Amino acid sequence: MGMFGFDERYAMFDMTALDNQFILEYMPAAKGDYVKVYLYGLMMCHHPLEDMELQRFSRELNMKEEDVQAAYRYWERKGLVQRIADHPPAYRYVNVKQAVLTGAAPQADPAYEAFSEAVYGVFGNERRLHGKELNLCYEWVEDMGLPAEVVVALLQHLADTRGKRFSMTAAEKLAVELAEAGIATAEDAADYLAMEKDIRKGCQAVLRRIGQYRNPTEDEAGLYRKWMKEWHFKPDAIEEACADMTGGKPSFKYLDGILNKYRADDNAATGTELRKTREARKEEIEPLKKLLAAMNQRGLSINEGTLAAYREMRAVYPDEIILLAGRECASRGQGFDKVMAYLQVWQRQGLASADDVMAYMGEVGRQNAFIAQLWELWGKPHQPTASDRRLLNRWQSEWQLSPEVIVAAAAYASSAEKPMAYLDSVLGGYVQRGITTPEQVAEEHDQWQQKNAASAPLPQGKGPKVVREQQYTQRAYEQSEDALDRMMAAWKEESGDAQ
Repeated sequence: MGMFGFDERYAMFDMTALDNQFILEYMPAAKGDYVKVYLYGLMMCHHPLEDMELQRFSRELNMKEEDVQAAYRYWERKGLVQRIADHPPAYRYVNVKQAVLTGAAPQADPAYEAFSEAVYGVFGNERRLHGKELNLCYEWVEDMGLPAEVVVALLQHLADTRGKRFSMTAAEKLAVELAEAGIATAEDAADYLAMEKDIRKGCQAVLRRIGQYRNPTEDEAGLYRKWMKEWHFKPDAIEEACADMTGGKPSFKYLDGILNKYRADDNAATGTELRKTREARKEEIEPLKKLLAAMNQRGLSINEGTLAAYREMRAVYPDEIILLAGRECASRGQGFDKVMAYLQVWQRQGLASADDVMAYMGEVGRQNAFIAQLWELWGKPHQPTASDRRLLNRWQSEWQLSPEVIVAAAAYASSAEKPMAYLDSVLGGYVQRGITTPEQVAEEHDQWQQKNAASAPLPQGKGPKVVREQQYTQRAYEQSEDALDRMMAAWKEESGDAQ
C-alpha cells in the first residue's frame, strides 16, 4: 500500500474532468451506453478500486459484460483506449487532446479488421465507405448480435439488388429484420435474403404492369414484403391481382386494398388460385349487377352485404328466376329487399322453372286485372292483394264459378264495408243453392228483394217502406249495367274470347 491515497468514499464527493474535445468530437457519434462505459472507466482511472473487475463493472452500470467489452472495443477503434490485458481485461485511457493532436492510431482489433476487409470486398472501388458507415455496420454485429458473416451477406445482397450506392438506412432496417428473425448463419441469411430478392423483383414486375419503369420506393417494397410474408401471397398471385386495378389510378396502395379482399380466401395464394377466385367472384357479382340494373337500384352498391343476400337468393332459385323476381319488384316500385319474399312465395307455390314462374305471374296479372275491375265497379281505388287472389281462386277453381257470375254478383256488394268478403259470402250461398248463371243470380236477387219488401212492416201513417236493399238494387242495375258490360267485354278480350 502506498504512502498516500484517497478515502474509499472520496470519489463519491469528487468530480471527474471531461475534455470538451471528447464531447465535441467523439460523443455525438457514440451510442449512449458506450459513453456511459467510457465515463465510468474514466472515473475509475482517477479513483481506482482494488477489487474492480469486469463482472463488478458491468453490475455497477446495469449492463451485460459483453456489452461493456463491445463498448471498449469501440473506444479502442477510436484510439481513446488501449487494451493492455485480456484475462482479465484491463484498459489504459489515452488523453483526448493527445489523440486529437497526434492522430493516435487506434489499437489493432483483428475481428474488426477482418470485418472491414470483408465489407470493402463487397464494394470494391465503386464505393468507399466512410468510417462512420463502417462503424455502423459493425454495430450490427456488436449491438444486434448478428454474426459478421450475416452482415456481410446482407450488404452483398443489397449491392446485388439495389446497386452499391444503396442507403445505409435501408440496410439497417434489413439488419433489424434479420436480428429479429434470429438469423445466425450465412446460409440462413441467404435463404432469408432470397425472399428479399423476390420482393425487389416482384416490385419491379408490379411497376411494369402499371406502366412505370423505376426502382420501387421503400414504402412500396414494404407493402410487397407484407403481401408475401404476412399475407402469404406468391409473386404470381400479386401480379395476377394487378388485373383488378381498373377503377382508378393503379398504384401499390390500390393493389394493397385488392389483395386485402383476397387474403380472407385461403385458396388465392398463387396466381392460378387467385384467378379462379376472381372468376368465381365475377360469376357471383355479374348476376347481382344485372339484377340491380334491371331494378334501377343505382344507389345500392355491390358489397359483402348485398352479395350475402344474393347468395341466399341463389340457395332458393337460379339467376334467371331471381331476375324475374327483381323485375316484378321494380314494376311494383319495390326495392332489392323485397326480392327474396317473391322467391319464397314462388317456392311455396312449387314453381320449378322460369316458364312456371312466368305462367304463374301471367295468371297473377290476369287475376289482379279482374280484381281491379271489381274494385273499380265498386268505386273504391284498391291495389289487389294476395288475399284478394286467394278469394278469386276459390270462386273460380274450387267453386267453378264463371267470371260472368262473379261480376253479376259483384254489383250487389258495392255498399258493403268489405266488398270482397261480402261477395265471398254471397257466392258461397249461391254455390250451396246451385246458382251458376248470371240469369239465376238476377232471379235470386229479385226473389230476395220481393221477399224483403213483403215482410217489411208498414209504419203508421206512412206508405209502404222502401228498404235500403231495394233502393240499392235499383241503383245498382241502373248505374252499373254499362260498367258490367264493359268489364265482361274487357275480360273476354284478355281471355281471347272477343269476337
